[in-house]
Amino acid sequence: MIAILQILVTLVLTIVYGVFLIDFNGLIDVLKVVAFYLTINIIYILLIILIFVLIVLLTEKLRKDALWKHQLLMAFSKYFFCSLLRVKLIVKGKENLPKNNRFVLYSNHIEYNDPLYIKQIYNHTNLSYVSKIPLFKYPIVKNVLRGIGCIPIGKLADRKSLEAILETIKVVKSGQPMGIFPEGKRSYSNNLGSFKPGAFKVAQKAKADISLVVLYDFHEINRKIYRIKKVKVYLTILPLIKYEDIKDLDTIVISNMAYQLIDEELDKYKNKFDSK
Repeated sequence: MIAILQILVTLVLTIVYGVFLIDFNGLIDVLKVVAFYLTINIIYILLIILIFVLIVLLTEKLRKDALWKHQLLMAFSKYFFCSLLRVKLIVKGKENLPKNNRFVLYSNHIEYNDPLYIKQIYNHTNLSYVSKIPLFKYPIVKNVLRGIGCIPIGKLADRKSLEAILETIKVVKSGQPMGIFPEGKRSYSNNLGSFKPGAFKVAQKAKADISLVVLYDFHEINRKIYRIKKVKVYLTILPLIKYEDIKDLDTIVISNMAYQLIDEELDKYKNKFDSK
């Protein structure tokens, strides 16, 4: 919607400028119209950024699990990370999206913006994330994270990390789904790192289902900032794993199960694109 509005606004203003203010006596006049069009686009983008920042700051302390707030932020996310960055998100398995909010999402982790693309697909929920503490140090980023209920967690298995896990379990029980990247770090590739079994205690203790997401080629997004042709990235939602199927299992078993399912889907992508 924001991108469509940009196209309409810039085209209308450029046409008005060209028709009523330019005589078109030569190449200079054509360049003036092009410059005006580019200027209007830049002003529009800056205005959208300003509106986004104001909304983030004004809504930060409102209910973290309010669905409208999550959806509003994702509208801006789609504009910034799909329209402006020229990204085409190809999704498979939408029929596997959870029907209620009692779930924990686990995914492989390729780039810093993975959570935003995932949230765009899970836009019918107020999905939040367990996020690394350093992210809460950046202006605006920390306001967004706090505003949607992200829970900070450190690298070390200390008391604060345990408190973060307990808080995550509590939040999932209350009806706000949480996303966790069990690798614990970004891979910057399509290769899957080892999982931390403790991450799956959240789903088990919260008596929640597990929604597995597979990301492929997301590192291609940041290779070129400026491009005309859209870069294609792929996201698969695997069938939901019900709590009843994991409640009596050891977290190592659950972790291995999730790892195998995600790795198998990654292999399918690799075989598909490597054969071309």
